[in-house]
Parts: sequence; structure tokens; C-alpha cells
Amino acid sequence: MTLQETILETIEYRLVLVQPETRKILALDSTGACHLPTVRVPPWTRPAEQLCKAAKNAWGLQIFVLDLLIDGTSSPNCAVAEVLFANRRTDLKAVRLDMIEDSKLNEEERVQVAKVLSDKTESPLSRVGWIDQAILWIETDTGKKLASRSGIEQYNAGFAFSLIRFRTEDDWHYWLKATGEPNAHEFAITRLLSELGGAYLPEMISSRSEWNAWLMSGETNPVTELPSNPLELFRLLGDAVESMAELQMRTHGRGVDLLKAGAYDQGIGVFRGHSEELFEYIGESMASQTSTKAARLDKTRLQEIRSIFEAVCCRVEELDFPETIVHGDMNGGNILTGCGHCQFIDWCEAYVGNPLITFQHLLLFNRIENPELKDFVTAVLKDRYRNVWLAACDPTAIDEGFLYMPMIAVASSLYGRGNWLDSSTRNASHRQKYARNLARHMDQAARDPELLEALGF
Repeated sequence: MTLQETILETIEYRLVLVQPETRKILALDSTGACHLPTVRVPPWTRPAEQLCKAAKNAWGLQIFVLDLLIDGTSSPNCAVAEVLFANRRTDLKAVRLDMIEDSKLNEEERVQVAKVLSDKTESPLSRVGWIDQAILWIETDTGKKLASRSGIEQYNAGFAFSLIRFRTEDDWHYWLKATGEPNAHEFAITRLLSELGGAYLPEMISSRSEWNAWLMSGETNPVTELPSNPLELFRLLGDAVESMAELQMRTHGRGVDLLKAGAYDQGIGVFRGHSEELFEYIGESMASQTSTKAARLDKTRLQEIRSIFEAVCCRVEELDFPETIVHGDMNGGNILTGCGHCQFIDWCEAYVGNPLITFQHLLLFNRIENPELKDFVTAVLKDRYRNVWLAACDPTAIDEGFLYMPMIAVASSLYGRGNWLDSSTRNASHRQKYARNLARHMDQAARDPELLEALGF
């Protein structure tokens, strides 16, 4: 890969590096002009984590990201960070904010940086010294001392959000997570699920309402990469489907409580009631397609898929499955291992609906290349999930539900919270592309001969 290709595949950030004692900013001094240092980070990664790594590699600085000043109009992006300490001498110079060239910060960014320097930001999480308060909270509530500030791992920051991993002197880990709008409800959902689900979520140690933050045990680790060995993948997925089934069983009958805590309604009746809107949107998205890599689904085919989908919804309603928690963002990073069974985190996309939706999403991790082995693993995973649910459901209903879930799971991913249907974001190109991709998955599911036979098509 050439240097130009590498640059095109990264995102550039201007760094406002704040010295906590002096409230000055570290800048590059070039012929009397003060410039903000810049770094490049990979796309589709956690910006705060990558910015910390980049500052350490470039200048030997241990930083803590306070806020991301991203309004979509400035380029490159801008991040404000507190300098915790320096591992080596740097060529960066401490200067006042007014010494930074006007061309390097727009007016709104300059105002926001001034608020950070004077401790007047709306969110306490973007104030200089916040990390010290967080460390004090952890040490007070756990009774343990932090091993080292250099061991602090920051993953998320900005917009009243934070995700940090701390290591204590006894080599134990703790997670601190805080959320702002539109995901402020995740605190209440996580607290309720911790009460209901017990060991299938990390232990919640304590919380701070003024930060909308909570402290969790960090004994387990996220699945950063799926095992390439089929046997190891099979073991992981077996643990995941059984653990998810057990967690969902513990939320059986608590749908009202989950909705009050902030979960979104994804009952089958919701999908059926919004079928016309969803397929109209898919039609709009198909009409806006410019790429010729994949053929458009025409109006006739979309109408056929809609008829099959609505028949599936009616049949699933007749099966009378209990509604439970549904994890709407099932990816490897939200599956934790290391305590004898899987745990699940990141419940901002928490829904109340058919439990088989999450099972279907877990099946997407079965990427074994050998078709026969893949089918065998899928069959065993169904058995394991079914065995847990036999305490609440008829086995024939579960098996029939498996047949219908590929279509329902696609609808779940497309509908999400549902609020985007009446928002200007519905016209965003990335959302339309996402809808087209999902529609093609639904088209594939709607061609299953076994499904069509069961529906009488």
C-alpha cells in the first residue's frame, strides 16, 4: 500500500493538548506561528483509543481525551485532551490559546476549548481533572489502588460519553462507562439487566448519577476476533447462545419494566404495523442506487417480499412467543469471555421483542467455510438454545420460530429504534445503502423453499 493510499484510509485529527497545571496548550512552533499537532487514525475504530496511541507514539505523551469537537463542517476533526505526563522530551511548546493561529481553530471550536480551559463545559466528563475524580471514585468504592496511570486504557470519549478500563495493584480490572444523549438510557437498562441477569452481565460495582456513569468488574475480555479454528468457534458460539438464552429467560415477563427503563419496543405487532413504511423506504433506497455491482430489487419483487414478511409476522404472533430482551448490536466486542460462560455488554440498542432475533444474529458468527460442518454447527446451536427455552415454550413452536427468524431478524436490524422513519436522517446515503443490503438479505430469506411451504406460498 502506498503512502497516499494509507492517508486516504485514515482520519486526520487536530489535537488540543492541555497542560492541567498551566492550562496552556502544547503546539508546534514554526517560524513564530503556533500550530496544533495533527495525527491520523484508522477509520471504523474508537477515536479516543487511537488518539491516545497516536500521541504516545508521536511525542511520548500519555493523554486523556476530554472531548471531540466534530460538527461535520471542519476538516480535519478536532479533539481536546489533557496531558497526564510525558515519557520523553518533546518539541511541542506550551502556549496560550490566543497564540494558536485563527486558521487552526474555527470560532465555535475556540469557544469550546476556552470552556474546557475554564472548567465551564456542560458535561463534567470534558473538564480538566475529571480523570482524577474517576480514579478517586474507583479507589474509594473498590478499596483498591490504581496500579499506574500509564495503565489506563481509554476507549471512548466526547459528547458526555466515556469508556475506560483501569487496572489496580492486584492486577484486577474495572470498566467505567458513561453515556449521554441519545443513549443516556443505557445506564438504567444496564442496571435493570444486572439485577435480572446476574452473572450474564459484568458485576455492577457502583454508579454516579451526575455523570450517568457506572463502574463494572473487568474480569472478562471482549471477543476482539472470532476464532479461525472451527472447534474453537463452535465452543464460543455454544457458550454464547446458551448464555444469551439464560439471560433472556430471566427477563421473561419483565417487558414493561424494560420499556420503562428505556428499551425500545420491537414486538412483532410493531413490525407488522410499520411494514408499509419500511417497504416504502426500501423502495426509495433502491431507486436511489447508483452502483451496478448488485441488481436493484424492483417494485414487483419488493411487494412479493412484503407479502411473505407480513405472513411471517402473523404466523409468529400465533406462536405466542414470550417477549424478552433483544440485543440490537450483537458484535464480538459486546460478548465477554473468561468467567466460565459469556457475558454481554453495550445495551444502548436494547429492544423488547422475540428472543429468537438475537439468536439469529448470533448465528451470523458461524462463518465456517465447509458447508456440511457449518450446517452441523448451526443444528447443534439450535439444540442448545432450544434446550434452555423448553422450560417456557413448546418445542415445535421453537422450531417453527427458527424457520421464520431470518426475515424477522433483518426487520429488527432495519427498524432499530424506529425513530429514524420520521427524521431527516432517513435520507442519509449510508442509511439507504444499509437498507438496500438488508433488503437483499430479506430477499434471500424469502426464497427459502421450506419457509414458503410452511406459509402456503
